[in-house]
Amino acid sequence: MFHARLMDQSEDYKKLGINPNKVELWEEGRRDTSAPGNNEVWYFDATMQDGSKVIVGFRPKDPSKMNTDIDSPNVNIMITSPDGREIGDFHYFTAEESHTGEGHGCDLKYGLDTAKGNLKQYDIHVEPINGVGADLHYEALVEPFRQETGIVAFGEHDEFHHTDLSVPKNRVTGTLYYDRAEHKVQGLGYHDHQWMNANPMALYHHWLWGRMYTDQYTVYIYDFVANEKYGFKPLIMFGLLDNETGKVIFKTDGHFTRETKLEKQVKIGREFPKTSRYLFKNKNGKEVDFSVTWADEIETRDMYTNAPEAMKKQLDAMNAAPAYMRYYAKGTVIFTDPSNQSKNTSAGDMIYEYAYLGKPDERAHV
Repeated sequence: MFHARLMDQSEDYKKLGINPNKVELWEEGRRDTSAPGNNEVWYFDATMQDGSKVIVGFRPKDPSKMNTDIDSPNVNIMITSPDGREIGDFHYFTAEESHTGEGHGCDLKYGLDTAKGNLKQYDIHVEPINGVGADLHYEALVEPFRQETGIVAFGEHDEFHHTDLSVPKNRVTGTLYYDRAEHKVQGLGYHDHQWMNANPMALYHHWLWGRMYTDQYTVYIYDFVANEKYGFKPLIMFGLLDNETGKVIFKTDGHFTRETKLEKQVKIGREFPKTSRYLFKNKNGKEVDFSVTWADEIETRDMYTNAPEAMKKQLDAMNAAPAYMRYYAKGTVIFTDPSNQSKNTSAGDMIYEYAYLGKPDERAHV
């Protein structure tokens, strides 16, 4: 069994040059290189008041070309119209017609597609080359969230890594282009920046990822569980941010319990959590009781069953059987802070994903 850990030691911060007390602007620049196995993504999504939704991702390398040593930039956009139709596009570029900035915030220019931001404001443009595009402005309503260094390391010498750095709540305004029309929109959105040097299927058994907006709080969760090679180790990131001040008021120190009630997903033939409850108890006495129950399945993808036989053999060799669910859910958070003798309960809607990469195993904390 190999090691997996969240990089949270004092020597980790020194080695990486990360300020433990503040997310700094340089962290939004490119963090990895074009070396084989590396990739990165600047991800944006939003839910608009007119019922539309949008997802945009900027990547310096095509995920299918991670093992090459040259950039192959790409941008994907997916718009869900108010009537539920999904309209999307992919744009591909050469290394010569792209720019991925380092050290000065988010600074991306892939052909005519751009993303620029400084942890407080972002402007993204996706050229409607094939009729689908966006011009969106993000204004942060909360401060950035990073769980310790933001880096989960794998292997005896931390040789593999996967990460997350987020601005979990933003006011979003702008224009979506689809159906041969311009649609003025406003709503709330999320942004994160991830970088990695290994295929997630080689690292994880599953994860639950999402955020919830209530009247009082913004909830962020990334519940990673490593695969069998790494002992099914839980590697959780969880934060609670105050909507009024925008400040992070709770960050897990790793002490938590998880309870799930499972329900079989008929199409995939596998049990997924219907309800997930997390109880976080920090050493300083602060506690968060967070529970979420999904109400609707938004997206179902069975990548294993639908894979060609040659791909299935490769997945079997990795003990992997990837499936993906995206849910609309209802959640509740109870925050107890003994420093001011307060206990507050708040509820809200949540959209979250459950990426179930490994084969079912009773040891895997599903």
